[in-house]
Amino acid sequence: MNTRPTVLVIGIGPLRERFFAAAERRGVDTILVDETAYSRYDRLATENYAWRLTDHQDPGPDLHLLDSLAGRVDGVLALTDWGTRVAARLAKEWGLPGAGVAVAEDLAHKADVRRRLAGTGAELPFVLTSDADQAAELLRSAPSGEVIVKPVDGAASLGIRRVSDPAELAGAISAVMSTTGRPQALVEHFVPGPEVSLEVVVSGGRTLFVGVTEKTCTAPPSFVETRHVIDPAIQAGLGPSATRFAETVVTALDIDSAVLHLEAKHHGDRWHLIEAAFRPAGGLISDVLLRATGLDLYDAALSIALGAQDPAHPRTDRTPQVAAVEFVAATGTVADAPTMAGVRDGLPLVSHAERLLPPGTTLGSVDANWWRSGYVLGSGPDRGDLLTQLSEANSRLLGVLGLTRMPDA
Repeated sequence: MNTRPTVLVIGIGPLRERFFAAAERRGVDTILVDETAYSRYDRLATENYAWRLTDHQDPGPDLHLLDSLAGRVDGVLALTDWGTRVAARLAKEWGLPGAGVAVAEDLAHKADVRRRLAGTGAELPFVLTSDADQAAELLRSAPSGEVIVKPVDGAASLGIRRVSDPAELAGAISAVMSTTGRPQALVEHFVPGPEVSLEVVVSGGRTLFVGVTEKTCTAPPSFVETRHVIDPAIQAGLGPSATRFAETVVTALDIDSAVLHLEAKHHGDRWHLIEAAFRPAGGLISDVLLRATGLDLYDAALSIALGAQDPAHPRTDRTPQVAAVEFVAATGTVADAPTMAGVRDGLPLVSHAERLLPPGTTLGSVDANWWRSGYVLGSGPDRGDLLTQLSEANSRLLGVLGLTRMPDA
């Protein structure tokens, strides 16, 4: 008789192989339900089902098939944005730990999150609209003289536009609405200053851990993420105010138990929420955080799903250090690269280099994270040495792939 606990995973996304290693490490079986073709993990999960559960966050035709798994699983979680509401609803119905009723029922779109934040100081002025004149009124009130136009339910930086000219608003709104087929776009004030992401572990409404990830993105009009850095020195400096901000968001959104990925702008102790995702960070941030702090977000998510009392327990076999990942965001046609050996030669702090898109892929632009062509990842005791080696490795990878780099912001 199998005595291993079983966790149902609703959606997973790319670059999540280490999740299954974390599950195996703690003796957990996994049932994966994922409707996408680009992120199959059939050899890693215990069971796999390619069911279509959602249609732009509306119910999909196979949603009822999840009922057959009731009573078979000890926990449920999601690793994609579209899966978080489904996972929260199942956790509620099946009496299992989860993010809470708000995620299951009230936080379907970005505008719902922003309405919940009203009066906390974390919110930004916004409108949900298809009307360029209404957006222009918001633009006139923006202290920065700019607004961000984004899909109401997009992910992976898809379709985001930064606009300062009222004449460009109609085109930006139309383009954004077309990315997901929604009848409105979300328009909000653009806030200058550094953007970071906060990796947050919440249990029973209590914020147990907040990690600070520095972020670099491509230059406007797109905002594709090109680098994530986690530095213990930055963590020590921003940690207290970041934790207070995260606690404000957790309370406002009525989060019970979850691993959250919050994207925010800050100026001193003043923070504004840009995005909230109710699942562990993607883009290899979980891998970077493990190297930098010893905390495994995948293990934390599994612990929460299984009702553990201490889900934010760092591993003792890791020495905290500076860690980072750099992605190739570039245009051109991806060349066939039979080996990555030369990318890392003489760069001891760079541990990983990988091509992400198949040879022959032609990229006229990069407007979402899933069009990044490759990455290099590493860690070390000195920030300057690490970033220098990663930059060199990234340049080599760019050359191997035969692409032209897009400028960073």
